[in-house]
Amino acid sequence: MKGLLPQRFRRSPAGERTRPRRSYSLRTRVAAAAALGATIIVAALSWVTIYAIERNNLEQADQQLKLASQIVLIEPVLSVGVLEFLGANRSLAVTVRTDKGQVASTKNVLPELPLGSETVTVDGVPYRVLTTDQNQPPGRTVALGIPTTQTAEATADQRRWVLIAAVVAAVAAAALGWLFGGRAVRPIAKLTKQVDERRPTGGSGTSLPVDGSGVLEAEKLADAVNTMLRRVDRAQAETAAALETARDFAAVSAHELRTPLTAMRTDLEVLRTLDLDETQRTEILADLQRSQDRVEATLGALERLAAGDLSNERDHVETDVVEVCDAAAHDAMRHHPTLKVHVDTDPELVTRGLPTGLRLAIDNALTNSARHGRATEAILSAHRARNGHIVISVDDNGRGIPEAERWSVFDRFFRGSQASKGGSGLGLALVAQQAQLHGGRAYFDDGTMGGVRLVLDLPDRSLSLTEPSDKRQG
Repeated sequence: MKGLLPQRFRRSPAGERTRPRRSYSLRTRVAAAAALGATIIVAALSWVTIYAIERNNLEQADQQLKLASQIVLIEPVLSVGVLEFLGANRSLAVTVRTDKGQVASTKNVLPELPLGSETVTVDGVPYRVLTTDQNQPPGRTVALGIPTTQTAEATADQRRWVLIAAVVAAVAAAALGWLFGGRAVRPIAKLTKQVDERRPTGGSGTSLPVDGSGVLEAEKLADAVNTMLRRVDRAQAETAAALETARDFAAVSAHELRTPLTAMRTDLEVLRTLDLDETQRTEILADLQRSQDRVEATLGALERLAAGDLSNERDHVETDVVEVCDAAAHDAMRHHPTLKVHVDTDPELVTRGLPTGLRLAIDNALTNSARHGRATEAILSAHRARNGHIVISVDDNGRGIPEAERWSVFDRFFRGSQASKGGSGLGLALVAQQAQLHGGRAYFDDGTMGGVRLVLDLPDRSLSLTEPSDKRQG
């Protein structure tokens, strides 16, 4: 297919096709690291060994020259003749010089060198030369040299064996690294297999934790993997729950919207097919208007519910509960002229929350009292309780709610037996949602004015904001 690349290629950041980097097993990396470490150590030891061998061979040659000098230096000129006569000049070369030049020398003439020991080449043959003026007349020096061909061959042979031993040591280190590396990385391989074979247990959506015991790094990795897997399980569970909730929500919403939409379609068919008088036509149009209002109210409530579900902690800000209550009471009396709302709050009541959410919950509570409870008077109160919670309540003189329905009315699309027609069944669900978003709860209890009392019990989260500064001051 167009746009697909073979697996052996990948796209670079610049968009060019490049080959992916080859991956190696941890066992291979351990073996390579062991071989590399052994190579470095063996190379260093080999260099030191070869240097020591060369120095030792030179010291032996210097020792031989010192022994020979003890005899030759007694009479060096005579010694040159004796060496020539005996034919020993191949194993020992002697050259005698004065300020005027060369006095005597064996067949192999040694070059003029400063006092001390040096290695030189004479006619293609390496010599170890000792130049000295010990026990000689002023101005005369004697150079003694012995060929080092055999010594060089021995040194090369020894160097060769050292290098062979180094290579064998590096290969052995790699082999042992591969052998023991497999045992060393076994906990990692076991951990990888556990993660690969991990399956949810039962219907809980969680799995048994992976085990990395045996190696400290594997144990730390297992802890990190278990933490990550728990987060994945939690996210999957939340996603599954959200999906299930969305499906239920969509199904119930479709069911609730189907009724008014069906009624609207029926009314439209009646208007299109029947010849109606003005009275009948007005009645059909009024029914259409009611159905349209119901659909609009339901969609608006669904939108507010979705907005509440999508809110997060970052949306919470410092909220003046007294100001929210005053504004809600004023608007409720404006929208419901038959309802008189009394406000009873603490002088100052500030918490961390969603201002629009709290306002929505209070508005819906007052609307529920006026529309469904038929209340003419309500008390909106907000106080700080002894346990530090903020308690907001709406107490009215309406028809109330039967005790058996006081929990069910918070369910979405549930309409109580005292509810008036045309509602969406989502008003009190919004109240319960906002209470939950603020870490609290909503419930009904017996009112003091003959109706029912709706209570929002919310923890005061502003205390958690001031606590760190209090601790710093302490």
